[in-house]
Amino acid sequence: MNERAKHYFTKDSFYAHADKLYSSFQNNHSNAKKANAERFCWDYWHVENQYTQLRTPAKEYYYEGEILNEFYAKFEEELLKYARENLALSNFTPIWMSCYVDGMGQELHADVPHGPLAFVFSLTKNFDDSDDDKSSSPSKSGRYFRGGETTILRPERANYWQSFDPTEIVERTQLFEEIEPKFNRLTIFDPRLPHGVREVKGTKDVSKGRLVLNGWFNEPTISCQGGLTIEDVGKVLDAKLDLLYEELETLPAMIGFAALRMEIEAETGNVDSISWGADTVAPALSLRDPNEVTETRDVVLATIAGMMSECVFPSSKEKSSICVPFVFG
Repeated sequence: MNERAKHYFTKDSFYAHADKLYSSFQNNHSNAKKANAERFCWDYWHVENQYTQLRTPAKEYYYEGEILNEFYAKFEEELLKYARENLALSNFTPIWMSCYVDGMGQELHADVPHGPLAFVFSLTKNFDDSDDDKSSSPSKSGRYFRGGETTILRPERANYWQSFDPTEIVERTQLFEEIEPKFNRLTIFDPRLPHGVREVKGTKDVSKGRLVLNGWFNEPTISCQGGLTIEDVGKVLDAKLDLLYEELETLPAMIGFAALRMEIEAETGNVDSISWGADTVAPALSLRDPNEVTETRDVVLATIAGMMSECVFPSSKEKSSICVPFVFG
């Protein structure tokens, strides 16, 4: 079982053609004196004391005449494939392309209604190509800007007084997780947690700013890959899930989202292994003791994993992978 919920995680080197998307953007914006149509796409979005950024619908940006850029189309395909197979989420909201330069950022907010998981895919290269040390800290020379991290409130701090330790000195790093917009990094997080973008300080050049594609995954759906068909899977899961939901009614109430991955043997149809592709589950009632939170989560997640591992599917010609969503609250 997971000791703690995974409210955020990253996938580095996510997309094989990220450089193609970046190059397309640079071709449009690196020459500030070139008055091409693509430079006039930005909405300067400013909400006093909350949001300041440049944004544009990503798909529209990557249209070349009436033809969608092939590398952007493949990016959406890869993103959707990852979501279906690992998160049991079958769609995403229209994707924004967002750019942040000096003075821009987002104050803390939570945007729950859009979907159970949010994502940020970074096309940011925050360094000069002549700088050999591209892993150096943002304050070193060669970096175009400081800031720009995705900032997420640490979940244990959401109930501040319940986890208060009078012997602890609390600073920003104890309160927030800060995720650097590393090039080709996909960040996935629980949008229920207050989050934002740390103010960018430095470049005013759009071609050197914090550039990301962002949106929300939604539409929880069972997915299946391999020898089994979704019809085969559905017949088995329908019966098992009815029993599982009855059992969950007897356990402590939870809130959040989880996606259970099941690897199925071809010949026997037995469950070979299980894992959690996503897990933001937490007790609906606030609990002071972190151990009690873990124990409560474990009871629920162990029940799900245990009962689902009992499934026996029809035999097939090859192994299968199944991803099942669970929405709480």
